[in-house]
Amino acid sequence: MTRTRRQRLGQHFLRDERVAQRIVAALSPEPARVVEIGPGQGALTRLLLERYPRVRAVEVDVALAQALPALLGQPAGLEVVAADALEVNLEEVASGGPWLWAGNLPYSVATPIVRRLVDRPDLVAAAVLMVQREVALRICAGPGDAERGFLSVVVELAMRAEPLFEVPARCFRPAPRVTSAVVRLVPRPPAAQGEVVARARELAAAAFTRRRKTLANALPVGLPRGEVAARLGALDLDPGMRPQEVRLDGWLALARAFPCGEAA
Repeated sequence: MTRTRRQRLGQHFLRDERVAQRIVAALSPEPARVVEIGPGQGALTRLLLERYPRVRAVEVDVALAQALPALLGQPAGLEVVAADALEVNLEEVASGGPWLWAGNLPYSVATPIVRRLVDRPDLVAAAVLMVQREVALRICAGPGDAERGFLSVVVELAMRAEPLFEVPARCFRPAPRVTSAVVRLVPRPPAAQGEVVARARELAAAAFTRRRKTLANALPVGLPRGEVAARLGALDLDPGMRPQEVRLDGWLALARAFPCGEAA
């Protein structure tokens, strides 16, 4: 069966105004400017414009981007950017930032969009985003949670992630086959120096590809297992623990204990 254009773009338009109101209410009043990712037919955009004098909407569907201002009555505070959120220059979109961010993210690209924002916390005052429930669980998963993975650590290194509420399929048109959830991300002070954070991400990225192995076996370091276990012990980390059990401070400690020069 041929997929429709809407299906290719992953478009499930929010039709429940109460959900849109809860998303807007979850944003702080300042700064008084919001970047919306994926405005679609403007259900959330309309409410954002009622609260904020400036709304910059990034829409990948050119037809929707062109139609949105007229659909909303040509509001003075609306600027529509016809672009892909995966490719758009974030510094230009959030010029004079940081900005608040909001959006109903397409399921297929939600994770890389979140990663882009997490990589630029200087451009984000706070973000309230709707994603697939499973992605929300991974974003917010803490140490020991079954859903904890590389995305959890990447987010945690730069942001505080908070699950807000779930959104059933009936709130969209057309209804997706999954449940959505809304999360809030707020930048946190730098967890460590840049090179330590980069190394922590590198170690976590590799370790979570072997998440069923013990930490001593999952770390991508070119050292004998006994040496790895000894260093873990010195950090008060159990060599037999799994990557999903490691806390944020543990990943930072690992980055310092196993610097880049020791990568396999």
